Parts: sequence; structure tokens; C-alpha cells
Amino acid sequence: MKDQRPHINENAIAKYLSGEANATEINELMDWLDVSEENLEEFLRYEKLWSASSVRKPFNTQKAWKKVSQRISKGKRHFNPFYLSTAAAAAIILVVIAVQFFNTKTSVSSPQFAVTSTGNTLSTTLPDGSLVLLSEHSKIEYEYKKNIRIAQLSGKAFFNVKRDTKHQFVVKVNRAGVEVLGTKFSVNEMKNKDVMVDVLSGKVKVFLVRASKDTLSMIITNGETALIMASNDTIIKQTQEASAFYTINKTITFRNVELPTVMDELAKCYSVNIKINDGVDRKLRFSSSFKGNSLNEILTIVTQTLNLDFVKKGNTYYIIKGSDEQ
Repeated sequence: MKDQRPHINENAIAKYLSGEANATEINELMDWLDVSEENLEEFLRYEKLWSASSVRKPFNTQKAWKKVSQRISKGKRHFNPFYLSTAAAAAIILVVIAVQFFNTKTSVSSPQFAVTSTGNTLSTTLPDGSLVLLSEHSKIEYEYKKNIRIAQLSGKAFFNVKRDTKHQFVVKVNRAGVEVLGTKFSVNEMKNKDVMVDVLSGKVKVFLVRASKDTLSMIITNGETALIMASNDTIIKQTQEASAFYTINKTITFRNVELPTVMDELAKCYSVNIKINDGVDRKLRFSSSFKGNSLNEILTIVTQTLNLDFVKKGNTYYIIKGSDEQ
């Protein structure tokens, strides 16, 4: 009998396994897997051989797949039923929305979009036109449910959400979430599972599904930060760090900030060491905004404003009194 199964290009499987498949390619692959158990067996065999080939990024996909294909041509189509069931579950988990948006295996659906960043930041566009900048080692999955746009985040990302008053946009991170209509903000899932939300412009509602099963929420706007503490079921509004969006717009804004905080923020933005000498008044405060300036330009303005000076020795900048030297 002629094989009636839809054909899936081997390169499409290779792109999926390497994390390079786009939303359309992922959906096509999932449709192909749903057709028959034979397709799923075929995919699992490819996946097993792919893992055994020790392919690592960066790599040439076609070259890597050629290596895997050589293994396939030598292999036999025999499968352990236990391996089939466990590996199938693992494969499905990679492409579904989790947390509170699924109840049973039969109700799980594939996301419209899924992408993971590795060692670098990654800029991507969601299906609704919203822009996302993923920090390294972060992952986002996006799907549309009824009138809600849902982005499931693991790690850290900056969002520029396309305004759509008829379709709510929600970012889910653990038990925390961010609800918006149209704004620019960042969400950072920290190592202790707390979540920090910074708003660049617009307004968002942050919420936390608490252990007691009720939901705590808070509204924050541009220039504000919310720390969602899953560890003790609380949300705290904080003053936004001057460097919160430096990687996005190269802008640093200080609003009546003490000198040690100014230097800590500059050190973070420019990846340098800055030390304040003994004798310098650490209670001095500074206010100003910089966009695209060099570190030397900023330090010159800060120190001249506060009647201080700075010198650089090796990889360290020293803030000193007047013309004193370290």
C-alpha cells in the first residue's frame, strides 16, 4: 500500500532539534507527529540519534544532519515501548504551554511560537507583532487563547507589546504574572524564583497567585519596579535602578541618588571597577540623565558637579577629593 502519511523534511526535524525552527516549522512538525504513531517513532529515533551525535552549537545544521543520517541508515527500526512512552512525553513537554494553563494531557496544546536564547541576547517578534529581547539562557513560549495573548517566560526578557485593547497580553512566570495593554517593560525571573518587573513606559498590573490560593496584585507605571516575592507571597514596589534599561536604550537616569549607588550603577553598565576613596563624602547626591555617553564623559560631569575628581589606574576608576591622587 502506498504510504499516505504527510512527508516531513528531514532538515525540518534537524532545525527543531537544534532549536532553530520557527513557529510555522514547529507547527508543521507537530501536525506530522499527530498523524500516526509511526511518525512519532520516526521522530524519536531521529531525536535519539541526534543526541548521540554530540552536536553542539555553533554548528552547521546540514552537516550535523548528514552525520545523523549516516547513523540512521545503519540503524534498525526497533523501539523499546518504555522508551517510546517516556521520550514522547519529553518531546511534547518541549512545545506546550505549562503552569496553570493546562489541566490534563489531552487539553495540552502547542504554542504558536517558542524560542530559546543560548549564550547571547536574542531579538524576536511574537505572532501579534510584539517585540521581545530575550536575555541569554532565557526562553519564551507564546499562544493565543480566546481573547488573551499569553507569553510564558523562563529567565529575563524586555517586552515592547503591540497595543491591542481587545486582546489582553499576559506574561506568566512561575506563580507571578504581568498584565498589559500596550507598554514597554522587562521581566526578570531570578535564581530564587522571585520576579522583578521594571516599566519603561506605560502601565502594567503585576499579580501573584499565592499559596493561600488568592491573588495579590499591584499597578506600577513608568520608572517604577515591582518585586514579586513568591517565597513569602508578597509584592513590593521599589525605586527603579538607573541601569534598568541600559541594555535597551543606552540611557541612565539618576534621581537624587547617593554617590555610592551612582558608582555601582555605572560599574554595572560599563563592566568596570569603580572605587570611592576614603575621605569622600558618600552622602553626596546626584541627579541627571545620560544617553549614549562614554563612561569618561559621565564621570567627568558627576565629579565636576560634586566638586570631586577621578583617576584611572589599571582597570579601576577611583573617585577622589579635588585633585588628590590615589
